[in-house]
Amino acid sequence: MSKIYWSADAHIGHPSILKFMPNRPYALEGNTQAHDEWIINLWQKTVGKHDKIYFAGDLTFRKSEDARRLLEQLPGEKYLAVGNHDEAIKAHSNYFRKVAQIMEITIKPSIYEVLSEELCIVLCHYPLLDWPGKQQGTVMLHGHCHGTMDDYNVNSADLRFDIGIDGALAKQVGGNVLVPFIYDRAYNPGYKNVIGLKNRDMVIGLLF
Repeated sequence: MSKIYWSADAHIGHPSILKFMPNRPYALEGNTQAHDEWIINLWQKTVGKHDKIYFAGDLTFRKSEDARRLLEQLPGEKYLAVGNHDEAIKAHSNYFRKVAQIMEITIKPSIYEVLSEELCIVLCHYPLLDWPGKQQGTVMLHGHCHGTMDDYNVNSADLRFDIGIDGALAKQVGGNVLVPFIYDRAYNPGYKNVIGLKNRDMVIGLLF
């Protein structure tokens, strides 16, 4: 069965990313080429040809033909919620199943038997304070913040998570992770408190 992955903020080809994100692999050496190869290899080992990957923006700084060649190396059915550094990649939208600023995604129990009911997700590069279906338990997934929103998200009753590779979720799952989809208690009545969010049997699968 195909899998669903979520990720954001790879910044492939960004010459300064390791200065801003010193905890990433190869940051100490300042080796952006090795960093980029790490991300590409991780994607290739994790995402299968028939898997889906929803990427919440800032995939690559590479331009024109380099961006196209990169996309040819990345397997899976790709969806892009456009980030502030995705201008070049938008020119190659044919490599994506969908490109949009905001996406609304519904995962049905028929796709994942672990779901007892539909799981609704809003995907955007930027964190949103309000989004469609929020009051009904729709989950908001974002990038852009590189982990700086983690404390705010944890201390909020909102179902909002940073899925970027520098965020707490990616670190909790150990970096190179199989399977990403969110399930479990997003729709449980009264399930809004922080302790519940931190300790529930929820799975958030991340690529990185």
